Amino acid sequence: MRIETIHPKELSSSDCERWQAHQDADAALASPYLSPEWARLIGAVRPDARVCIIGDGDGYFGAQRLSRFAAMGLGAPISDYQGVVGAPDIHVSAAALCRALKVGRIDLTHVPAGQSILAGAATHSEGSWIAQTHGGRDLYEAALKLQRSEFVRQTNKKLRKLERDYGQVSFSISRDRADYETLLAWKRAQLQQTGQPAIWDTPWVRDSIDGCFDSQSPRFGGLLFTMRIGGRLAAANFCLRGKSGLSMWIIGHDDAFETASPGVQLARWVIGWAGDNGLAEVDFGPGEYRYKRQLSTTQRMLEWGAASGLSWSGTVRQTQYALRSRIERLPAPKLAALPGKAMRKLDLMRALAA
Repeated sequence: MRIETIHPKELSSSDCERWQAHQDADAALASPYLSPEWARLIGAVRPDARVCIIGDGDGYFGAQRLSRFAAMGLGAPISDYQGVVGAPDIHVSAAALCRALKVGRIDLTHVPAGQSILAGAATHSEGSWIAQTHGGRDLYEAALKLQRSEFVRQTNKKLRKLERDYGQVSFSISRDRADYETLLAWKRAQLQQTGQPAIWDTPWVRDSIDGCFDSQSPRFGGLLFTMRIGGRLAAANFCLRGKSGLSMWIIGHDDAFETASPGVQLARWVIGWAGDNGLAEVDFGPGEYRYKRQLSTTQRMLEWGAASGLSWSGTVRQTQYALRSRIERLPAPKLAALPGKAMRKLDLMRALAA
């Protein structure tokens, strides 16, 4: 199968239309991180961004080419989905994509389960947490109450207590730059406290999220949701909007209201807003966080792995995964977690460098 590789800025309007049609036909591919708009956004800030056009628009695959040895999914590490967007029966070999990108391997995370590019090479799978909203707010709330009645009761109780103690609680969509900067400051402080890299301050990452904040497109862009308590900003949630859903992206809150779970209160309201506005789902992404389990109604399976043909680079990566897998089976939890942490940190450093 013929594969043409271009920079995202070279995408034609007909390419974007075919790409969007593939997304519209398959809910598993509807994420805004898999859209042509995302490809163009990342392409505007990363010269190493590439799009592989498969056949005559039968499929599209975005990547960033780090070196002749390896590429990563487009937008890593800030993209919650990566993979081929194409017809349901499309089969694309990992080797063919590597040849098209002129790399030894492609390191991938968050690939919708079952894609041929990771056939036999997926090393890990995990569910992305989804709140289904296609039936509207009332249907979602009814499903949530049926599944987690105690959680709903406690959340409602905390909200009533907030109103008694501090005054009016309000939720809204904000276009205020000050609210946006406050959220990023909260996130920066959180990363510092936990010893993590300041991802959102990396120039190309910051340019990407700023571009999303400034976008007003109904099909793609950033939406900043806020919660105020007595007029004071208590929580903020920056989401990436696609045609049919929202992806939770950056979440933060004022620690002064920690006991009232303001982030959870806001996320629940955001889900209701999505239902009221005709969106099908709110995607929290993968990760074993309690609030995601509490607010979701289903999961979508995603896979990790290295897509490669016969290459030295691919062999090295597969050996690393095999060693990691053996160590993770050890009975000592702290020791078992070390290889995964080391690989994730190294991948993060590689991805953040443009």
